[in-house]
Amino acid sequence: MKPLFLILIFILFATSSCKQSSEKENDLIEEKIDEFEKSTKVGSWQQNLISTEALQLDQLKAKLPEQLAGLPLRNSDSLASQTVVGTYSLSIDPNHETENITVQILDGAGNYGFGHINAVHKMVAMEVNNKGDNNWAKTQDHQGVRILLKEELVKDIQFSELQYIKQNRYHITLTGRRYDSKKLLQAKTDLEKTNF
Repeated sequence: MKPLFLILIFILFATSSCKQSSEKENDLIEEKIDEFEKSTKVGSWQQNLISTEALQLDQLKAKLPEQLAGLPLRNSDSLASQTVVGTYSLSIDPNHETENITVQILDGAGNYGFGHINAVHKMVAMEVNNKGDNNWAKTQDHQGVRILLKEELVKDIQFSELQYIKQNRYHITLTGRRYDSKKLLQAKTDLEKTNF
C-alpha cells in the first residue's frame, strides 16, 4: 500500500508542478500579447503621426523664431520635402567663415516623415557616450527631452550639433559653426518656447 501511495503522491506532485509551469507560461504569453496590442492600437503616437498630414512649406517656415540664442534669423530655405532650414548669425551674410547656428526642422507627419522620425527616435533612445581626440558625442536628457549632442574641432574651428524630437513629430537639428554645445543648449531652450 505504501508504494502505491508514494506513486500517487509523486504523480500529483508532477502534474501540479507542470500545471504551475504552464500557467506561468500562459501568463507570460498573455502579457506579451497585451504589450503588442497596446503598441499597435489605434491612437499610438506612431500611428497618429503616419495618418497626420504634413505642414505646408510656409507653415513650416513659420516655426522658425525670429531670434535664437541672441542671434537674428538671416535666411531660411527648404532643401527637401517637409524640411525647412534657418540660419541665425550676427553676420548679415553668414557663410563658412562666420559664427552661426543652423536650425533644420523636419516634419515627421505622413509616410515620408514617419520613417525618419521613427529612426531618430531609436537613435536618441540609445545610450551614446563616445570620445575621440578632437570630438565627442553623447545622448542625455535636457529639460525632460532626450537629445544627441556632439562637438568636433576641425582645424581650430569648433563645430557642434544637437538633435532631438519635438512633440513626437518634428526632428530638430541645431548645428553650430564656431559655437560650442552650450550655445546650442541655449538655442534649444529658446526654440522650446516656440509654439509648434
